[in-house]
Amino acid sequence: MIFSLPAQVPVTTNKHFAIGSYGRVGIARGDQIQYPRPLNLNGMGSIGGRMEEIDYFELATALRFAPVSGTSDTTNITIQARFAFYTTQGQIIGNVTSKSYGGITTALPELFAEAKNIRGSPWSVWIGARFFRGDDIHIIDHFYFDDHSSQGFGVQYKHTQFSIMFPGAVDTTSTLPPYFYLNIVNGTPVLGLRNRSVYILEQILPVKNGYLKFLAEYHRLAAGTASDTATNFNYPADHGYVLGGKYKQNLSTRLPGSFYDVSIRFGTGIANGGDGGGSKTFLTYGGPNLETQRFKKAWSIAITQSILWNVSTRYSVNAYCIFTKSKGASDSLNTTSDYRGRPVFNRKTDFAIGARGTWYVKDWFHLLHELDFSSRKDGTQDPAQMVKFSIAPTLVPNGKRDVWSRPHFRLVYSLARYNQFATDHLYSPYLAQAGSKRWGHYFGVKTEWWLW
Repeated sequence: MIFSLPAQVPVTTNKHFAIGSYGRVGIARGDQIQYPRPLNLNGMGSIGGRMEEIDYFELATALRFAPVSGTSDTTNITIQARFAFYTTQGQIIGNVTSKSYGGITTALPELFAEAKNIRGSPWSVWIGARFFRGDDIHIIDHFYFDDHSSQGFGVQYKHTQFSIMFPGAVDTTSTLPPYFYLNIVNGTPVLGLRNRSVYILEQILPVKNGYLKFLAEYHRLAAGTASDTATNFNYPADHGYVLGGKYKQNLSTRLPGSFYDVSIRFGTGIANGGDGGGSKTFLTYGGPNLETQRFKKAWSIAITQSILWNVSTRYSVNAYCIFTKSKGASDSLNTTSDYRGRPVFNRKTDFAIGARGTWYVKDWFHLLHELDFSSRKDGTQDPAQMVKFSIAPTLVPNGKRDVWSRPHFRLVYSLARYNQFATDHLYSPYLAQAGSKRWGHYFGVKTEWWLW
C-alpha cells in the first residue's frame, strides 16, 4: 500500500528579507489646543516648513531573490510592499482604534516587483504600484519635478526610462476630472472606471559633478461608453502634455553632500496638476470648459530651486524657492464650476522661499532653525501670506554631523505671522481650528527617523 503525505503549509525559512521604515511622532500644543494643526497656508501642504507635520508611520518590507546562475550574475530582483498609517486629526497611537476620534487611515502605496541589470545587462523592468519619483526638497516635504507615484510599469535602459502609469479612482466627490462614468446596462446605472493613462519618457544626461534630466509626458483620459449617452456623465475623451527639465550640480565642500538644483516644468490640458503641496501632474487643476467639457486650454508652470551648502563642519544651510502658477480650462480668472456644478478656483499662484540652518553644536546635539515665507493667491482675491520662524534643539544620538542623520529627538517651537487676508479668511488649518489670529504658535516634542 502506498501512502501519500498531506501537503504541508509553507514555513518561512528564507534569509532574503529586508525591512525599512520612515516615521515621525510627537505631541504638541498651540494656544491651549492639544494636537494643533499645521501653521501653513491652505492648499500648500508642507510648503512653508514641515516642523508641525502630523504623526505618520511607514513600514516597508522587501523580498530579495538570488539569480540561479551564481554570484557572477548581477541581476537584482526585489518585491517590495510599503504600509502607511496616518490620521487627519487627533491621535493614531496609544489608546486609540480605527473607530476613535480622528480615525486611522491605512494605505498600501507600494507593492511592486523589480529586476535591475538583468543578466548583467543595462536593462531593468518593474511592475506594480510604487513611490515613482526622484529628489524632494526635504525641509518642505515636496517632490517637485517627477512624482508619478501610482500604479503601472516601466522599462529602463541605461539612463533612459519609459513608463506607463494608470492612476485612477472611483471617487464621485472629487473636484478633479471624474475618473468615473455611469454605464447604463439594461436600464441599470453601474459605476465604472474612466481610466487615465500616463505615458512617461525620462532621460538623464550625466555631466561633470551632476546631471541633466529631461521629462516628457502624455496623458489620455478615456471617454464614457456609447451606452452612456443618456446621462450627464458621458464625458468626452481628453488629453494633456508635460515637458520639463532639471539640472543638479554636486558641490565640493569640506563636509561632503552639498548640491544645487533647479527645475522647470510646463503642463497643459488634463496634465496641468500640482496643488495642495504636491506636484503630481495627473491631479488636474481648475475647472473644464463647460461647453466642450474638456481641459484644452488649461496649463501650469512650476519652477523650483534648492541648495544644500555644508558651509563647514559646524554649520549647514538648506534653502529653497518655489513658484507655481496654474489655470484651468474655463475663461474665468476667479471661480468656475467643476463637472458637477460645484465652485472651484480656476487660477492660483503659489510662491514660497525659505531656509533651514543646522548648527552642529556637538556631534550629538544640533540646533535647527528655519525661516519661511509663503504666499497663496486663489483666483482674483488678495494673496494669503505667512512668515514663520521655527527653532528646534535636536538630540542626534548616533553622533553624526550630517543634515540627513536620523533619528532626531526635537524640541520644536514655531511662530507664524499671517497677513490680514489670511487672518480674516482663516486661510490655514491652524486658523480654522484656533480662530482669527495674526500670530500662530506651535510648541512640541517630536521625533523623526528613517532606516533603509
